[in-house]
Amino acid sequence: MIELFLRRTAGLALLAFTALFTLVAATRLDAWENTLAARRSIQPNDLDDLAAGAVAFWVIAVVGLVWHWRRLPMWRIWCRWAAFPGVFMGIFHSMQIAGDHDRPIGWVIAVGLVVVPWALSELVVLVMSRPVTPALIRSKLEIPFPMRDLKARLCVREDRLVLDSLVSRRKRSRDVVAVPWTAMRSIDLVEVEQEMTCQVIIYADGDVGRPRTFDVTPGPALHVIGTARELLVPVTEKVGRTALAMVQARSAGVEVAERPLWSYRPLRKHELRPANWEFRTDSRPYILLLVGAFLLMPLYMLTMMTLSIVTGSAELQKDWGTVGGLDEQEKVIFAGLGLIAVAFLYLAYRFCYKAFLDFMEGQYSIEAFPEAPPLPPKTGTVPGSGKKRKKR
Repeated sequence: MIELFLRRTAGLALLAFTALFTLVAATRLDAWENTLAARRSIQPNDLDDLAAGAVAFWVIAVVGLVWHWRRLPMWRIWCRWAAFPGVFMGIFHSMQIAGDHDRPIGWVIAVGLVVVPWALSELVVLVMSRPVTPALIRSKLEIPFPMRDLKARLCVREDRLVLDSLVSRRKRSRDVVAVPWTAMRSIDLVEVEQEMTCQVIIYADGDVGRPRTFDVTPGPALHVIGTARELLVPVTEKVGRTALAMVQARSAGVEVAERPLWSYRPLRKHELRPANWEFRTDSRPYILLLVGAFLLMPLYMLTMMTLSIVTGSAELQKDWGTVGGLDEQEKVIFAGLGLIAVAFLYLAYRFCYKAFLDFMEGQYSIEAFPEAPPLPPKTGTVPGSGKKRKKR
């Protein structure tokens, strides 16, 4: 427990340092550009001003970290989200320094503002996942491993073995193939003597699976046999032994189920749609989260108005129209805004966040079992679905 706590603390400290470093760099570059332009009437933005503009990105990064608390490979993504405001403003001022004021050092700084945060985000994952110790093996954290001679990535999660990024390193969360412990029959580290091809089925559109093939060169490889999949994963000897030990430790005591879990339950309402259009592993309905964020706007307004009154901040009260408190009419509007916020919060949960989580839950089944859930059996004529026969 102490080791895991220290790893998480180090990862969070690096993430916070990356966000603060880029923001401070942007502040200094803004001041330098203002000095070069000899502006006396316009003051450069200070750290507080830039931090206020970066709050939205930081909130997204925090929510992402909570959501992917155990998925260490995703921490690099949220680290880049947290650093984006500082990087964007820093590059903007660097280009002004290089272009408008003829200082070539600005281009070097712009490149450094991209390379350094990128390297720090990679360091976040390395600090939390390397070296692989017994405590890390027994934990529930997702540990990534590189594959030999392939761009794909092998990940050992809490309850499954995952092979992703079968197309490119830029699509880390797409083209996922998984073998959960309940479907894993055996896993061994074998020696491949001649070059061969491994094929997996990925659901990319409706009921039709898309075969994806990758080459397995001679050398060590993990041979994984599941109830619905068989994988041959090329790895190095060290990675293979470590991943094998982790899979054996985390899958110990789990009984193998011959049928996928969703085949034992009755079909849900959203599964009765024709052609099973939602059963695909290469898409994520992130638009639902954007709609949900829009529905939270009344709650945000209510929170900021309440905060302006409670804190007594003159600036907040001026921005949100609460100077001098609320009169009777404004109190009625405030109460109505509260009711609207509650209603919109329910709509956001019911039709956005819950729908997104249900979709992702279905993804786990399709990723593990390469077949779509069966269509509902035809039990007879559905009223209104056909022409009525005339009585003779």
